[in-house]
Order: sequence, then structure tokens, then C-alpha cells
Amino acid sequence: MVVQQLRDGRKPAHKALIAVLIVSMLAMIFYSWTNSITYAGKEGVFINNSVYFTLEEASISKGADSQMMRFNVKLNNDGDSVVDFNQYGIKVTSTSGGSYYAQMSQAADALVSPHTAAGYYYVATIPGSLQTSDLKVTVFQRNGSSMQDVGSLSVANAQSLGEQAQQLLLNLADVDTSLTASSYVSIQAVKAITVPQDGKWTVLVDTTVTPTGSETVTLPSGLKYLLRDGQGRTIVFTSNAIDGSTINAGQTKHVLLTASMDTAPATDKMSLELSLDNTGIKSFGKLSLSSLFQLVKMGDRTPYLIQGRTGVTLELQKAEEQLISTKKGALITAVIHNDSKSTLQTPSLLGTLMSTDAGLSVSAETVVSPDAYIAPGESGIYRFAIVLPEGIAADQLQFLVSDSRKASGTGAATTSNNTTTSNTNTSGTTTGASTANSSTTNSTTTGNTANTSANGTTSSNNSTNTSTASQSNSSSSITSSLPIAIVSLQEGLAAASNLNSIPQYDLGQPFTFYTGSHVIDNNLEVSMVELNGHTNADNGYQTVVAKFKFLNKSNDTLALPTFDTTLTDSSGTAFPGTRQTTSLTQLIPDSAYVYSYSYMLPPSAQGTFKLSILDTSNSLKLKLPIADYKVAVNQAGEDDPMAVSKKLSFYPYTVNIEEWDLSSVYSSNAYTYKLKLSLDIQKAAEVIVDNTFAQMEFEIVDGRDRVLGSTTQQLQGTGKLINGAQTITFSDIKSEQLDYPLTLHIYEDITTPTGVAKRLIATFKQ
Repeated sequence: MVVQQLRDGRKPAHKALIAVLIVSMLAMIFYSWTNSITYAGKEGVFINNSVYFTLEEASISKGADSQMMRFNVKLNNDGDSVVDFNQYGIKVTSTSGGSYYAQMSQAADALVSPHTAAGYYYVATIPGSLQTSDLKVTVFQRNGSSMQDVGSLSVANAQSLGEQAQQLLLNLADVDTSLTASSYVSIQAVKAITVPQDGKWTVLVDTTVTPTGSETVTLPSGLKYLLRDGQGRTIVFTSNAIDGSTINAGQTKHVLLTASMDTAPATDKMSLELSLDNTGIKSFGKLSLSSLFQLVKMGDRTPYLIQGRTGVTLELQKAEEQLISTKKGALITAVIHNDSKSTLQTPSLLGTLMSTDAGLSVSAETVVSPDAYIAPGESGIYRFAIVLPEGIAADQLQFLVSDSRKASGTGAATTSNNTTTSNTNTSGTTTGASTANSSTTNSTTTGNTANTSANGTTSSNNSTNTSTASQSNSSSSITSSLPIAIVSLQEGLAAASNLNSIPQYDLGQPFTFYTGSHVIDNNLEVSMVELNGHTNADNGYQTVVAKFKFLNKSNDTLALPTFDTTLTDSSGTAFPGTRQTTSLTQLIPDSAYVYSYSYMLPPSAQGTFKLSILDTSNSLKLKLPIADYKVAVNQAGEDDPMAVSKKLSFYPYTVNIEEWDLSSVYSSNAYTYKLKLSLDIQKAAEVIVDNTFAQMEFEIVDGRDRVLGSTTQQLQGTGKLINGAQTITFSDIKSEQLDYPLTLHIYEDITTPTGVAKRLIATFKQ
């Protein structure tokens, strides 16, 4: 190095010292650069200026005693010559000084061409106590028989990092020796329940299996699933692969595990162990199950992995009292919310009522289910009906919803569930995975092409396993169905008289119907325009009439619906409605129609009621509510009886009585009364009225509340009342003397299959 003399005349020795310092600093910078942890926004371990390693993704599967990390290290070659990956190795280290063997999980090309990059996938088993922040991926360089660490990459700063509890990584080649290359799957325990049935208890565990690579895999028959009960016993699960045991890359499938026990199991120490044998000597790891035996609350949403997609949840919305064949029953409403980005084929769900204290489970009847498909952003309604077991309070019950998809033939473990062993030694279990694939990891040959078809032979062996589960739930049982959610009925069933959770109704407001019912067309707007009641002193009961309006807002002719209704008072007593007899069955576009329901109530039933609109089109012909509202009944005829004029509602007619006069005529030894009216009658234009529309009845009552006579008039058809002056004659008077003062009652007469229902509209007194 040439040292030039500085202009200030300092000695060359001094200048030489400065040059040495500069060279030393540059060397230190270069050394630091070759092991830098920062490059282009990523952490990197640099071999030189153009060759470096990055940690692209890492996922950690946490089991009961250990965890497995799967990660992808990328070798970036920005230089002009080929780089041989076989010169380097990968291991996992911890901040406390631990070092853990990493095994290559996918075959890959060891030679990295200039200006390209190659990714290498590894798996490593690490102690369960280590946190992500403690872990590093360390690159080392091979130099003959020695190895020298080059640098480390922080796992916490990987480009993509995922952690999953209750999950194991399994190399299927460790189970099936016919596999010639590593083939990893992640196995996760999703949900666990205990079901009392036939004097015994069944433990069900729903597990999911997902290939981690790009190849299709087949679950080997040699894999054993063991239930450790925490009390020294080991029970071999029976495993059933749902929808077949062949799993494509990117696909997730369920494996349902079942085991039978003679007594109610203690779940707080249960674990699932994967093994090559029935005792766990050759163990692949454990998963704790205790946290999976969880009840959900009514109204909470539970994730539901279905048809290989996420974004679907199940909600148990409500539980209500329901009479079933005159017996006390329950109606459970469950909702599937499809928040995924694609249309969902509607699954077939089962409902089961269970009591752990009584040791029983009873299947529910599915009475309402959604259409064949549920669009993205939409929901599907299921309703289950069941007779409640006698002697068991509702708050001691649980309700389970499960998917009735059946298991296909899988070749999975079929060892008897009752096989037990004691004092099983599960310590020191090893997978043996490193031996099987050590030649792949530490190979010194170039091996230019990865073996990506090693599993092709195994997947072909399952070509017969393509039959899928029937969607019919008639032959499915609880122990062969996937559990989705189990909810406690600790808060009991919502009483029929409970008005706190339902909305207040305002006359004329369109009803909002529960989804899942097909009784009301979506383009038919239904509302209630009148709700009036009065008590008849003669017969001693109260008549309530509700008038419903139907408006066709579509461009098509729609069928008028047929449904039932009830009014339920605060004591829980339900009063069924009787529908008006009508002749119209179809409603043309942009038109409306009106008909009424009448109810007979005791005079003491006053105040606020629950109005329920009921659908009877289900398989059991149960009267299921599709709308519930809180309503107030207006007591008719209580306005000023001495008023000269009144505006009366006979919807869709409005009858304005501007003046009235009642006089008597004595002729042929009998009295005749004449009622003179001045009328202004208006009709809502869009409402169709036919000859079955209600009539207007006028009734004369004397001072002792005796009916002297009555007559009916039409508002529609021949002889109908018209605007202007009208005279109505009462000719058949049941009295031989002149009575005064008289009372005039005006009713709306509604024809029903059981007779005429009279709705009091107004009262006039002389």
C-alpha cells in the first residue's frame, strides 16, 4: 500500500500508523458485514457480498411435552458462480446455548445457480419450555470433518411465523416404511367431548390432518392413536378418516377418534399420543386434551372447519320451550355463518341433548335446515326439536351439534377400544426421523433434482376410498359424527312468556322473519295494521282481532301464505288465532290484501302479549315461530260514546261518520228503528277487496244492555254503503215498548271456519 505524504508535513510514520488503523477498521467492518443480520429489510447471514441465507417462514407445533418447528431457509445467490448447499448445514439453537438437530423435510436441488435462490425445508424437535424469542436458526459451514458456525437468524423475526397449540408434526415415512422420502403432515386436536350412551361413556376427539408439503399423502394404517387417561391407563382409539384417508396438498381432513369407557372419565389429565404400537413405546409425541373439553356459551360463535375452508362458524343462538305432542320440549336454534369467500354446500347437522349427571343422551329431530347452499356472507338456520327427559331440570342439560359426515374406509387403527395397559413408559420416546433422512440432510453429493413423487405409490393405493359420506342423518349416530359445539343450558330454556328479549311492534311495521323458513316469500311484505280487543258481557270472553296486510313488492304473482299465530300472555298461556275465511290465494304485483285472525281470551288477559307467527311446514308439523314481537292490544269502543262524529277503521276502509240520528216508528203493533247516517268512506288504493271481506254490523242495545236488534251492511259488492246520506232500518225489534236512551254498537264481522268473530269498532249513545 502506497502512503502518500500529507500536505501538512507530518511524518510518514505517523501517516503509516493512520493507514494501518484505516485498514484495520475496514477489515472489522468487512468481518461484521459477512455475518450481518440485516440485508434489504430482512435478517441475513452472509457468506460473502453476494451469497447469504434468510429465514423465510417458520411454524411451531406445540405438543404436550415438546414442540416441533418447521422452517424454510433460503440460500440467495446473487453472484456469478454456482453455490453448493452441501457445503453448509442448518441447526436450531437457543439463547441459553442449546443446540437441536434439524432434519430436511423435502428433497431439493443442492446446486444454486447464479442470480437465483433456493429454499430448503427443515423440521426440528425442541423442548416444550422454549419460547419463540429464545430460538435461532444457525447456519454452519462444513470444512472436512469440522463444522464452523457462520451466523444465526432469529426465529421471532422470520418473514412468516406461526404458532399452533395442540399440534404435532409427523413424518409418515416413520410409520410407513414403503415411503422412500420424507412426507410430513401436521396433526391437530381440535375438539374433545364425552358422551354418555347405553350405560357407558364415549370419548370423541376431532383431529385434523394437513400435509405440509406439495405432495398428496395417504394416512398409513400403522399409525396408532392412544388415549392416556392420566391415571395410568392407555386405551387405543378407533380412528375414522372423514371423507377418505387420501389428502391432497393444501387440503385438511378430519380424523374422528373414539374410545369407550365404563365409567365417567376424568378429563383434566387426558392426552392423545401418536405411536407406532399400542403401548407408546415407539411414540411420535403427545397432545394434551384437557383444554379441549370446553362448553361454549349460548350466542358464542365456534370455528367450524368444513369442506377444507376457514371463515365458517357455528352459533347456538337460542333455546326455547316448545310443546311437542302435548309434552314439554325444547326448540334449539343453531346458525351457520359463512364468512368465507366461496359458496358453502350446506352440511347435515345432528343435535343431541345430554345430561352428564343422569348419564343419558337423546337425539333431537332436525325440523328446519337451510337450502342446499349458503352463499358467502349469508347464514343458514337449523332448528332442532326434542322432548325433554322427565325429572331433569333444563339447567342440567347440554346440547351438542355435530356434523353427520360419515367415515370412509381408511385402513386406520381398528384395535379394540377396551385394550388397556398399565404403567406404560412413555419417557425417552424418539421418532427416529433423523436416521431415515440423514442422508438427505448431510449429503455431500450435488443431487440436482428433488424427489417430489415419493408418495405417488401410496396415494394410488387408496383409489377405492373415494366414496363420501351420505348427507342423510337417519343412519348416523353421535359416536360417528364430528362434534362441532356443545353448549350448556345452564341458563335454562327461554320461557314462552318471556317478553324481555323480543322487539316491540308498531302497527304498520313490516315483520322481520327468521331465516330458514320458506312460508313467506322474500318479496312479500307482511305487517299488522290493527290489533283490537273487547269483552262481550253476554258470553263473558274477550275477542281480539289482528288484521294482517300482505303487499307484493315484486314483478311476479305470489301465493298468499298460510301460517298460524298465537298471543301469549305474561303467565305463558298461549291463545291460538283463527284465520279469516278468504277466497283469494294469489296476489298480483304491486297490490295488497288483508285478512284477520281472531283470538278468544279471558277478560283478565290484558296489557302486553307476545305475538308469534308460526310455521307448520316442518317434518314434525310443529308450530315453530318464524317471528316474535311484543304487542299491546287496544281495547276498542272505549272512546267517547256521546260523540256526534267518529272516524272508524275497517282497514283498508276508513269510515267517517259525520252525523247520526236514531229514531223510532210504531206501526202494526211493533216498533221500527231508523238510523240516519252521513258517511264519508275512503279505501286504500293498493288493497284488493273481494266478497269475503268483513261486514259492518249495527246493533241496538237498550238501557239494560239487552240487544233489541241488529243489521249488517256491506262495504264491498252489491248494496254496499256509499258516501253521503244513508238510512238503515232495524225492523225486527224485540221489544213492545219504546226504549230511551239507546246505545248503538258498530262491529266488524269476520267469517272464520268456526263462526263469525265480531270486532267492536265504536259505541254511540243517545
